[in-house]
Amino acid sequence: MSGFFSKSAVVLMAAVALLMAGCSTPRTSDTGRTAVEQFLISTVVENGISYADFKPYKGKKIFIEYDYLAPQVDKAYVQGVFELHLAQQGLLVCRDAKAADYIVQIICGVLATDANSIMIGTPTLPIPVPDTTLSIAIPEIPLFKKLTRSGYGRFAFNILNAKDRSPVKVINGIEASTSYTNWTILLIPFKSHDMPLKIREGSETHFTVDTGNI
Repeated sequence: MSGFFSKSAVVLMAAVALLMAGCSTPRTSDTGRTAVEQFLISTVVENGISYADFKPYKGKKIFIEYDYLAPQVDKAYVQGVFELHLAQQGLLVCRDAKAADYIVQIICGVLATDANSIMIGTPTLPIPVPDTTLSIAIPEIPLFKKLTRSGYGRFAFNILNAKDRSPVKVINGIEASTSYTNWTILLIPFKSHDMPLKIREGSETHFTVDTGNI
């Protein structure tokens, strides 16, 4: 009889725990890609493209070919950042190749995230309750844990003469990386990263150009 009561008590406690968890847990939802992953990708794109110097072509009309970005999931963001970069350096982006002085082909060979982790401690341990189908999970107890998520990008730019597509300049070998690390030391969590995640004031660039022929 005592065994029956002990089993009943375990089942009752489990039910109460589930009920309390259901009552106290707020509804949450997540995007398809985490905020950290999106920050990693966007930071890599911005840092990588910012290294390309197009100032010698300031005031020139540029037509951009994006065909080589097709394999990249984030090609739209790369396009936007690249056109912003050209505008900041004083170039005029044309939508018609016939009106351009130069054609720029942008190539992105790598644009992805990766992750690795290491832990010293006790992993999550499921403990079955005797004579029942229930189990209790002892949570992970990390004495030291490091989870690092990294973003990587590789970019190249091919500048052609718009009239005959003859090569003018090649900018290649531009690589960028960034990382976000979650640490746990003696059960105390903290994080470190090299990305601009704090709210900051934006900047503005004003131009006075003749856009009649663009």
